[in-house]
Amino acid sequence: MTPRSSWDYAILTVRVGLGLWFLVFGLDKVFRVGIPAFSRQVASFGILKDPWNLPVAYVVPWFEIIVGLCLITGWLARGASRGAVGLTLMFIFVSGQAWILGLDPDCGCFGKWFTVGHGAKMVLLAVQLATSVLLLATESHMNRKIFSGSQMQLP
Repeated sequence: MTPRSSWDYAILTVRVGLGLWFLVFGLDKVFRVGIPAFSRQVASFGILKDPWNLPVAYVVPWFEIIVGLCLITGWLARGASRGAVGLTLMFIFVSGQAWILGLDPDCGCFGKWFTVGHGAKMVLLAVQLATSVLLLATESHMNRKIFSGSQMQLP
């Protein structure tokens, strides 16, 4: 996408910002928190039984890193926007069920950067979801312009 208007620049800024958000927290989970500690944080939610915590702890941070890099670079941005929506919905579900069950696990959502309570975490995740959905909606809108009309228009 080549920015042509102020709206395009705003969407580009939001996309890069969300990409940095996912990239920083994914890298933090892998390198500062560590996979074994993140696996214990995943286990504290009580959703998965013991052997499944470690594979999830390996996959989720690396998926966050890939989504972040794709959003920053614009490569597969539409798929990365879908991945961001999926990850955020998963985080909301897991955090919400812990909140409902009265659990207070150290979620590791934001790595070791900061810790927040359930309410603030849900607000941050709602903003993250809204931003991801906005990107997904604008990416699909901008990509429709390629095949408008009876002739294919190349960028």
